[in-house]
Amino acid sequence: MTNITAAVKQEQLTALIDSGERQRLRMLLNDQHPADLAECLQELDPEHRLSCFRLLDLDNASAVLAELDTEHQRSLLKDLGDIGVVTIISSMAPDDAADLLAELPEEKASSIISQMADDEEKAELVELLSFKDDSAGGIMSTDYLAVNASMRADEALVHLRETYKKEEEEIYDLFVVDADERLVGWLSVKELLMAPADATVESLMDTNLIQVSVDTDQEEAAEKIQKYDLLSLPVVDKEGRLRGIITADDAIDVIEEEADEDIYQSSGIDVTDAETSENLGTNVRQAFRARIPWLVVTLIIESGSAMVITHFDQVIKQTVIAASFMPLLTSLTGSVAMQSTCITLRSQKRQFAWKHTMKNVWHEARVGALLGIACGIMAYLLSCILRQQGGQTLGIVVGVSLFITMSTGVLIGTLIPVIFERIGIEPAHASGPLITSLLDVCTMTIYLSIVHAFLSHIV
Repeated sequence: MTNITAAVKQEQLTALIDSGERQRLRMLLNDQHPADLAECLQELDPEHRLSCFRLLDLDNASAVLAELDTEHQRSLLKDLGDIGVVTIISSMAPDDAADLLAELPEEKASSIISQMADDEEKAELVELLSFKDDSAGGIMSTDYLAVNASMRADEALVHLRETYKKEEEEIYDLFVVDADERLVGWLSVKELLMAPADATVESLMDTNLIQVSVDTDQEEAAEKIQKYDLLSLPVVDKEGRLRGIITADDAIDVIEEEADEDIYQSSGIDVTDAETSENLGTNVRQAFRARIPWLVVTLIIESGSAMVITHFDQVIKQTVIAASFMPLLTSLTGSVAMQSTCITLRSQKRQFAWKHTMKNVWHEARVGALLGIACGIMAYLLSCILRQQGGQTLGIVVGVSLFITMSTGVLIGTLIPVIFERIGIEPAHASGPLITSLLDVCTMTIYLSIVHAFLSHIV
């Protein structure tokens, strides 16, 4: 495949299909990068998309299929039929093939696997599909190179030449196993090439290993690759046997997926899988189901604010100017709380150790106090400007209230993610509508209680 400067356009493909220029169309399609072509094919109608896909070389077809989103993958697989699908699946990298099959109904996936000719490929796919989607085993690839610790360098190079051509991906790390396939070390291809022919692999390998188990959460695995600047991360089972590797491009996909999930959850959108995430902008039913749960929770909590305001209705009637500051307090308190929540989630990276948490709480409490003082002073000055008579007293009430509510907001924004993590709820749910609703109730209660206490000085 050649590199080109401009990706093919939807109009070009449609024109070539309609004019029947199949040979020119075939050359153009196979000259594209799979990611660019997948993006373009998704814009075509199903009939034109299928026509283009059938003209792709086998390797290109499998690469493009892996780049398509779930909805278009399913559509193409249905149109291609089992024979065409089996051929393409067989040419895909095992991890990509497993990801694709996982999106299909279980019976359909089993039928496709049963029609594959290579028993080893079948076994690999069945094994990969047995792991949880969000685990290291679920995203790992079984395309890796391993050599035995007892081999000499020249023997390892012969083994490397024999096995490398079978692999789908470029591989730079060699993993070293013992006689029982347990991972004991690693070395780079360069180190093996430069080593004396009679040197043993064991003498060349590095035993300082960064590894994860098949049950490790995918996000933790991706963070290890990012932290240690790895090209590949070995995955082992409970006995320490090497089962696969997670590559840097897999880690990038996981980080992007988790970031999208956090954004949705922080907005009160319940995204349980990749398909729901992809369909939020197109599927009304899935979008409704994803968004309604936390809106109901928000509605219930916000009813508390209504009850507080109703309780203090006489106070509000007697001092309308004090009521005019309520939006200011709720907005500033909610904003500072969500800032603290964001900082907590990013700084702790989901490892909510109490020592780190208490350090973070102390830090945020001091920041919150300073922010509360600064905003309180500005609110005091604003009150004096808006109301000449009694403005100073009202300004003190608003300023003190703002200091208390902002300090409270910082503490709630810092602690709720930790509490959520402890009780098994996704910490990202702590921000957005939920924390804003909780703080609305707290802010109204604190502010109106203080206003009530100083009512005679304000009116």
